Formats: sequence, C-alpha cells, structure tokens
Amino acid sequence: MSNPDIGKIALTDYNLIIEEVFDESIFGMVAPSQKIGGVKVIGTSHLQVIRRVYTLTTGEDVYFKGRKIQGMPGAREFLSEFLEPGKQITTKPNGKVGVLNRYVGKKNIFSAKALEHYKKSVTLPFLRIYGEDPAPTRLLHGNPAVTFLQKTGERPIAAAYFNSRTNRLDFLHYFDRRTLLDNFAKRFSQASLAATG
Repeated sequence: MSNPDIGKIALTDYNLIIEEVFDESIFGMVAPSQKIGGVKVIGTSHLQVIRRVYTLTTGEDVYFKGRKIQGMPGAREFLSEFLEPGKQITTKPNGKVGVLNRYVGKKNIFSAKALEHYKKSVTLPFLRIYGEDPAPTRLLHGNPAVTFLQKTGERPIAAAYFNSRTNRLDFLHYFDRRTLLDNFAKRFSQASLAATG
C-alpha cells in the first residue's frame, strides 16, 4: 500500500493462500542417491513448500477531535486520547482496498528410499519467515482435494480463498499465477467495503 491518502488500514476476513513447491536444494548434494551396479539402492529427495497468505485490507482515514489528520496520530494526539474523557481519535472507512502480504512460511519434506521397498519421509512443520498465519490449519500441500498447477518451466503452485470469519476454504483449480492477487482483490473488494460501510 503506497497510497499516501490511506492513514490506516483494517484487515478483512478475506485471505488468499498460495503454496508453491520447490525441489532444488543442497540436500541432494549432502545426501546423494547411491547406485550399485546401475541399481538405485538408496534414493533421497527434498521438497520445500513456500506458503504465502495475503489478506484484503480496507483503508481508513484517521480523525482527531473530528478533524482529519494526515498519516498516523502523533504523541500529542495519543496523550490527549489518554487524558481527556471520550474518544478523541476515530477512524472512518475511505473506500480504498489493498492487499497485504500477511505471512510467509517454509515447510521442508525429506524423503529416503532403500531398495525400492522401504520409504521414509519426514515433514517438518511450517517455519515462519514473516508475519502471522491467519489459517495455520488450512494447508494445501498434502491435501488430496487440492490441485497443484504446473506449466512448463514453472514450479507447482496451488491457491485457495479463505474466509477467517466463516472458516470457509475455497480451492482454486484453474488460475493464472500472474493475476492471482489482482483477481483476489477484484473478487472480494465490494464485499469488504460493504462490511466496513
């Protein structure tokens, strides 16, 4: 959100979850597959799943004693809010919508196979890189109902809409990764503005 007219944003209930699978890692160099006489005896693999969650936001203008202020309140306004009775600092929706990158996390999956008969896989939970995940139990990777799309030369990717108020998860089966964020904002903008107005 780079618009200087927005003094404050409010998070909505609308979220876009995107998970992307990466199979390049240094794990294969550290624990490479082993062959004896051309037969793979031990095989190893490592996958990383990058999870991003975006939340739709609505803009709010900030007012101090009924007068609109630019930016956020300063020390004088906060002191007045603390000392004087009543609510001195207020906000009003301004009709602007944006998308906030709310969470980024990474999950590692290590697998080993011996003699094509024994297979062991270890999955580590998502490691938070940035932010807080509003839907930590709504995972896409490993869910049989989720479609991971992959075009030539691109990594597999899956996406879903999640409403944190209703706990509803809608999987996206067909989408273009380049327009995911724009389509998300377009689809839920009117509902978000109606909820704040």
